[in-house]
Amino acid sequence: MRKKIVGLLMAVLLCFHLSVSFAAGATKSSADFTDLKDLDAATKAKFDALIGAGVFDGVSDGKFGLKEEMDRAQFAKVAALITGLEVNKDLKTSSFSDVKADGPNGYALPYIEAIKSAGITEGSGDGTFNPAGKVTKEQLATFLVRVVGKDAEAKTKTGNDSTVSDWAQGYVALAVELKVLPNGADGKFGGQANATRDLLLTGAYEAKQQYVPPGKPSKKPEEEEPPAPASTYVPIPEVVTPSQLATPTADLASGVVQSGTQVSLSATSGATIYYTTDGSTPTRTNGLVYSVPIVVNSAMTIKALAVQDGMRDSDIMSSSYTIIVTKSALDLINEASASRNWTDVTVTTFGDAGVTGVTSDNLTYVQEYLEYGATTRTSAQIQAIVNEVRAGLALTEISNYIMDSSFTKPSATTFAAAGVTGVTANNLDDILSAIEDAYHEIRGPFDTPFSLTSRDDLQAVVNTR
Repeated sequence: MRKKIVGLLMAVLLCFHLSVSFAAGATKSSADFTDLKDLDAATKAKFDALIGAGVFDGVSDGKFGLKEEMDRAQFAKVAALITGLEVNKDLKTSSFSDVKADGPNGYALPYIEAIKSAGITEGSGDGTFNPAGKVTKEQLATFLVRVVGKDAEAKTKTGNDSTVSDWAQGYVALAVELKVLPNGADGKFGGQANATRDLLLTGAYEAKQQYVPPGKPSKKPEEEEPPAPASTYVPIPEVVTPSQLATPTADLASGVVQSGTQVSLSATSGATIYYTTDGSTPTRTNGLVYSVPIVVNSAMTIKALAVQDGMRDSDIMSSSYTIIVTKSALDLINEASASRNWTDVTVTTFGDAGVTGVTSDNLTYVQEYLEYGATTRTSAQIQAIVNEVRAGLALTEISNYIMDSSFTKPSATTFAAAGVTGVTANNLDDILSAIEDAYHEIRGPFDTPFSLTSRDDLQAVVNTR
């Protein structure tokens, strides 16, 4: 019985190999690829069958690319070949805008057009096929289950594998049950991981062996006949491709903002947002999980990605922000001095610039004084000007009172502002009287002139008391 089964297996492999018409004369086998040298005998037979049939080739001379991720171009080639589609290898123009004969995946153009003509695929939408796009393990399981004609059965099955999207649970469960694809060592399928070339080959081989042409009953393993010729075409529905999540959005468009501005991100309900602020591309492993608004304290570019199980990752959102340059109080004062426009300068502005002594009463005098001379001054230079303005106003106040007592009586503080020292509340009246005497004495024809607006003259009177 064992000999019968072994003989049957060899007959199946031989029949599969010979049934692919374009494989005539093919000479390659697993022995031609260094990364296939350690295959066990059973796996080696599968690789030899499909490599010899021309369904698979290496990724380079001497290398098969056993664990390299498969892409949609490779998927299209295998789909066309194992379903026996007629492939026009002379075709140079594709109906998909992103498939070019001279492009990196140009070899797949005839196969892509073949599976499109057969109704197996409609591409990725918007007239594109995305030939370099990856195919997940759960998508591969769905395709292979449909190859063996068990789509309806898969839809009746359920599963609870946390690594598989909800829509693919039945397909994965049946693919594992049929031994088309295996679970991992941890008992999980890993459905959202990208499929590798070895899984595509072994899975396609197993699916081809289990294919039963329409109208023929299934047979027991010991009665099983060789597979139908590869020229028999079996329409295969398109593998279900999960919908893509919408791109995340920011509540504030790119532009200039105040430091401390908060930017809130939002995405499809249930999706997780990964983001970066250094301009790098966020991924599930490179990025922060968004939970609270992002504070913009410096120039930054926020990039965000939405992810959710059972959905394709979103496109990347990108918003860039720069900080408004806040002018210092000193800058505002100097600009106003040059333009003579003091709209944005108040008493508080001088205080913020570290200049003291500016009040609502003397503000206008200070502003007028600053409009002349240099237009760029330090805080110390502005302070000196303010002191001079205050001194001039104080001297005027003293002078007005001496000449006309109906004016406001100056205080000791007024003398201090004028730069005259030694005046206190106790000697104020005596000082005022002495200044008045000195003022009247200059009216005599023989006296030395005395100026009420001279700080030195006033200080000389105070010093005599």
